[in-house]
Amino acid sequence: MKDVEVENLKPGMILAQTVTNAEFVVIILANTVLNNKHILILKNLQIPTVPIKDEFDLSKLYQIAISLSNKTSSFIQDFEKLGKLAKKIYDEIKMGGNIKSAVSVLVAKILPMADNPASINYLFELSNSTPELSYHGERVAIFAGIIAKWMNFEWEEIRTIVTAAFLHDAGKCKFPVQFLMKHPADLQGVELQLYKTHCQTGRDILQNLNFEEPIPTVAFQHHEYMNGTGFPLGIRGKNMHQFSKIIAVADAYDRLMAERPGFVKKTPFDALSLLAKEQYAHYDPFVCMPFITTLKDHLIGSHVTLSDGRAGKVIFYPKDFASLPVIELEDATELNLNENRELLIVHYDITG
Repeated sequence: MKDVEVENLKPGMILAQTVTNAEFVVIILANTVLNNKHILILKNLQIPTVPIKDEFDLSKLYQIAISLSNKTSSFIQDFEKLGKLAKKIYDEIKMGGNIKSAVSVLVAKILPMADNPASINYLFELSNSTPELSYHGERVAIFAGIIAKWMNFEWEEIRTIVTAAFLHDAGKCKFPVQFLMKHPADLQGVELQLYKTHCQTGRDILQNLNFEEPIPTVAFQHHEYMNGTGFPLGIRGKNMHQFSKIIAVADAYDRLMAERPGFVKKTPFDALSLLAKEQYAHYDPFVCMPFITTLKDHLIGSHVTLSDGRAGKVIFYPKDFASLPVIELEDATELNLNENRELLIVHYDITG
């Protein structure tokens, strides 16, 4: 990796890291192959330099070195292999083909990932680089399986939850690719109404493919909220299937973590804070609390960089259900982010 002055950028160069502006809004994602439009945007924003992958980054030698040194490499390789199967399944859904046996194979391979709490950390590296619908389903399936395990569900119930989680967005297969690239927060009017149809469409698809209940129902309900302000029916939590509540949390966490141009770059700390705020109105606290509490434990010891440039380590979360951690800075002083909310964690090192 090398820093290159924007004036010297050429089309075809590959970004090594995501580029953000001063407010940490994502401008261009990591691994983007630059074109003239990207370069013009960077020039107009007066960004002086950006990190670019050099020949060594792209060499086989480098890839081998990373594979040997990176403790997440085995997980990532397994995830990518499954991603190819996941994509085939979603392509087959578009064609109306029978996917039950392929889904069964996929779920059998996802379950060991869901049985490993470290998968939460490993997925952080992948959530920004694989936005496709099938990969989203794969990540949500792993998250949902982890939550279900933490909630002490029986193994067969976890299998059903993972299956429903992978297929929860099956209805989006009917949307054009250009529509799927839009963030739901940007949709209004006719587009928003079209987006809301994917729950009903997903249920219909899964019923037609003979998936047993509660899988079609979970696909139908995964955007409902505890307070009745969700869609498509606006039902309250007491009328939601319990598996739907789990997948709603897993889906929300993955959407919060996904990097998108035009939105503030998120870390697990941001996502946990937002889930904590919304857990009573939108999400079932009996689902959120095990997820939030256990994930907090996994984040302790992480090395972080703050928005003011200072670096430190997460040493604990206050025991009063505070949503943000206490950081020990490099000068050994402690900083409670709950009391300094103007500061953001802008970088998170999963290696600790």
